[in-house]
Amino acid sequence: ERDALQDQVAVLQAQVEEAQQQVQTVLSQQSALADQCTAEEVQLANVQSQLVEAQEQLQSTLLEYAASRSEKDSILSEQSALQARVAGLCAERDGLMAEVASLRKALDVRDGQLGAQTLEADERLRVVASERDALQDQVAVLQAQVEEAQQQVQTVLSQ
Repeated sequence: ERDALQDQVAVLQAQVEEAQQQVQTVLSQQSALADQCTAEEVQLANVQSQLVEAQEQLQSTLLEYAASRSEKDSILSEQSALQARVAGLCAERDGLMAEVASLRKALDVRDGQLGAQTLEADERLRVVASERDALQDQVAVLQAQVEEAQQQVQTVLSQ
């Protein structure tokens, strides 16, 4: 009976270790999502920098070429191209912002799941610890009974 109780304690300890590994896995996934979000934010900053640069180039071009009609036509053509580039960069920026928002939402969902899993693991640890304590108490009672029985046997043998 004592061996069976010790086996139960070992099984409960293995369950505790498994729950702890699951928590570590969830934490690793959360870290990966956070890293991906950071990378998207860096890419967004790069696109915004390109947008500012394109706008500055457009302003510079307009100031440099104010002379003849042919130069104006060239400027207008370049302005159109730059505006198209700006529009493309704006669309790319908007897409990246939407992706960042989506990643943040996924991260929030993962945080919620992690919280629930952590609470569940904590509860499992508490139950396992309670069961372990109860089993240890039973082992102690059984040991006391064994010792008492051994003393009774000694008493009977000595009579």
